[in-house]
Amino acid sequence: ILLFILCSLSAQNSYNGQITFAYNGTVNGSFTSIVQDSLMTGIAFNQMGEDTSYFFMASITEQDDNEFDLFFAVLQDTTFPVQPRTWDIPGEGDAENPLSLEAIVVLMPGLDSSFVAELFDTITDTSNTADSVDILSDIFSSLTDDLYLGIQGELEITDVTDSSLAGNFNSIMLKPAFHFPPHMVTVTSGEFTFNEVAIPGLNTINNDPYLSKSIALYPAYPNPFNPSTTIQFSVHQKTEDASLVLYDINGRKLETIFTGSVDPGLHKIQWHGAQNPSGIYFAVFQTENTIQSRKLILVK
Repeated sequence: ILLFILCSLSAQNSYNGQITFAYNGTVNGSFTSIVQDSLMTGIAFNQMGEDTSYFFMASITEQDDNEFDLFFAVLQDTTFPVQPRTWDIPGEGDAENPLSLEAIVVLMPGLDSSFVAELFDTITDTSNTADSVDILSDIFSSLTDDLYLGIQGELEITDVTDSSLAGNFNSIMLKPAFHFPPHMVTVTSGEFTFNEVAIPGLNTINNDPYLSKSIALYPAYPNPFNPSTTIQFSVHQKTEDASLVLYDINGRKLETIFTGSVDPGLHKIQWHGAQNPSGIYFAVFQTENTIQSRKLILVK
């Protein structure tokens, strides 16, 4: 069911904002969605699949000693766009297969900075299907000793407008890996607020099926980065009227890196973000028949 995060579907609303809560038990902490003192990392998607809609939210928080907490929740629903309602945690589904549950809530505390950056970037990237599916599957197979899974509680979306949503949650969470006594945490005072963002090209849009195979925008490297990163794209035939544009998290156009025709082959462009604040940005590559995007994270 996590394919909704990763595939290019016909309907998607995207949000940024904040998730906050306290957790106590085997480990204790406070989750604020803030890194680098001021960078807000909360991000959410609401997508419509073939017969089910999904709401996904995720965020990271910087703790002491260069460690980070990662939190994400995946909710199944039948209404799009999402409306106020309450989900039981974990809800209906196969207990032996966490990915089938109606309300998946996961906390991964104390992660290494490089690992959490890669993982967070992957699970919130709608354009990197194959790699993301592998990593998300690995979370529940090889990373069971690093995560806590919600086994009881409620998550409620209380307010929804044309441009924002908010809600609250609480949960008892258990580490699936065997421990005696069991490793558990209790999440309390959970709240989230998100504002919708309108960013061109969050999905890959192809009017010509052939072009989807002949035009590609690759993940930027390094990412996260400071102060510069390399953006790569390729075309298999000469392409007219192409453009590569940078947007911020609010959908504001920052910079047109280039516009015009592109010769066949692999192209590399270095983007320098030193003049911009820490935050999430989007590189959008557009031709006459396709739009593709990649998320960039600038951390100073």
